[in-house]
Amino acid sequence: MAKPVPPTLIQALFDSLLASPPWLDFLKALEDWLDGHHATMVVRKPRPGDPGTLISTQSNTIALTVLQDGMFSESPILDIPPNQVHILREMLSEHELASQYSRFFTYIQEYGATEDIIGINLEEPETGMVFRLRCARLKGQANFSGSDRDKVEALMPWLRTAIGLYARLARKDYQLSISEATIGQLTIGSLVVDERGQVLMTNPLAERALETRDGLLLHQDRLVATGAGKAALQHALSRLFDHRDPLDSEALQLTRPGGRRWNLLMRCTAARPGMDERVSRTVLVLFRDAAGTREVNEELLMELFGLTRAEAVLTKRLVEGESLAEISDSLGRSRHTTRAQLAAIFSKTGTNRQPQLVSHVLRAAQQMWGE
Repeated sequence: MAKPVPPTLIQALFDSLLASPPWLDFLKALEDWLDGHHATMVVRKPRPGDPGTLISTQSNTIALTVLQDGMFSESPILDIPPNQVHILREMLSEHELASQYSRFFTYIQEYGATEDIIGINLEEPETGMVFRLRCARLKGQANFSGSDRDKVEALMPWLRTAIGLYARLARKDYQLSISEATIGQLTIGSLVVDERGQVLMTNPLAERALETRDGLLLHQDRLVATGAGKAALQHALSRLFDHRDPLDSEALQLTRPGGRRWNLLMRCTAARPGMDERVSRTVLVLFRDAAGTREVNEELLMELFGLTRAEAVLTKRLVEGESLAEISDSLGRSRHTTRAQLAAIFSKTGTNRQPQLVSHVLRAAQQMWGE
């Protein structure tokens, strides 16, 4: 029976997810635990024209370059069945490895004097990312054994949790990078402000407006307006926090440097999980260029009410006068699915009937337009 996974290894595993580069400190701790060398985490496997992403304790950059440039695909321990610990010397004898995978055998002898490799492939189901963890033993060391397999199997539950966290963080970073790349196309800025006036969350357009002091800025970490709108903004926020009614909203217009204007719509929201536990109430501040388009679009609905893209599409079409049956048929959805979506929309908008929903959406949109 394998010994329990050391707490220090588990701590190194999760601490390494936020390090730069990630995984490296965990790989070093894993080497100590397995009495191994050249521990590597393949986050994205190399392929023609793409060197992939490999995190390794190996300091030989030439060896890693050779591996990424072509040798990786010739490894007999590359696409092993997932969720199972594999040991190279149990798969192939030295003679079989040298004869069937001659280039790979030459590579591991020349660059690492590698005698054996233990590895496991794990797939993160939500993102589809595959993580390939490998560790080697060198000439003069004993091959990996059943007890080493037991160790890695004991580590697997922790690994699954870690790769799930890493994959989700990586996907969020990617989504943010896309948002940053398309920031010029965004039309609505959004901020979440707490009772102290501190900004807790922003979208890319709001971030840019604050950085350039484009009608709004941060003063001592608090949201303030530039120019004559400073007092109006503070009074509006104070009224919302004083009333504490989730249906309350405030609308105002702020003049920006250069003469253009922002239309602001502010409403109370519940504090979200992950925020400072001292925060009990928040206000969502939405703003858009007063000269912008007046149409009710999906982006506006998503920002105003926190709808999903599918919910926003349904709401927009209801506002445009289509019936629930017409929308279901045109989208190829069952009436049951559409009604379930509508129920979620009612919950998010604080309404309970279609006419009330349409009226509420149009009224909120008009406030955003400053009419």
